[in-house]
Amino acid sequence: MRYQYVKPSAFLSDFVKHYWVLEIDEQEGHVAERVIPTGNIELMFHYRKPFAVINAENNSLSSQPLTVLSGLISGFSDVTSVGDSGVLAVSFHPFGACQFFNFPLAEIENMSVDLRAVLGDKIRDIEEQLSNACHLTERIAIVEDFLKKAFCPLDAYDLAFLKKAVSLIETSKAGIQAHELADMLAVSNKGLERKFAARLGKTPKQYLKMMRFQMAVKRLSMANDQALTDLAYQCGYFDQAHFIRDFKMFSGYTPGEFRQICNYQAQEGIVE
Repeated sequence: MRYQYVKPSAFLSDFVKHYWVLEIDEQEGHVAERVIPTGNIELMFHYRKPFAVINAENNSLSSQPLTVLSGLISGFSDVTSVGDSGVLAVSFHPFGACQFFNFPLAEIENMSVDLRAVLGDKIRDIEEQLSNACHLTERIAIVEDFLKKAFCPLDAYDLAFLKKAVSLIETSKAGIQAHELADMLAVSNKGLERKFAARLGKTPKQYLKMMRFQMAVKRLSMANDQALTDLAYQCGYFDQAHFIRDFKMFSGYTPGEFRQICNYQAQEGIVE
């Protein structure tokens, strides 16, 4: 299994956080992974056999489309490779995806959409080019060319508004409340909800909850022995009970279980 991050070109770096690539050879068999929220809208191009999603109720498999646009998710899923697999994914900045897809991003909240249903033959051509490409640099160039052609910039006011909103959330370490954010941005609560839903894909309250979870994931991934109560407060949770409840909703694990997995991976040299 090979996993790596790739930086976008200078032009796209304001909108694309990074690309990630995962390849699994056929002789490795079925490799299962739990997918938890990343806080990013992602566009995935399978250039070999697509992954399959595992049904939690009966363990049946359903194959993903070749090209998938995933909205911001509030839960987890389990996926597996089904042979010779390869995927190149675009991970957007919070205010990035809305500048390539001309519809309210809340429409794909908690969904993974087959992009063929949205863009038709245009995507089929891209899929064929990626399948025929021999090297990663060639595949990156194909995807970047597609993104550059799809780019439809926001007006300067909307972009500045979103950047300031995200910056305030990051500066507060997701500790700010939605109504406080609206006040600081001089907009009504309803106005803020509309902008977030259309451009970021979640309401402000949902987005803040997701960012608190992301902070907790990063801290737990450091494989330290910090008390969970302290960690909960540092990540903006009111108490440990809320922390455990939200963390399990997003990941399927308790914080303690997730820490054990991170510790094991660190000991075994499994780094993602």
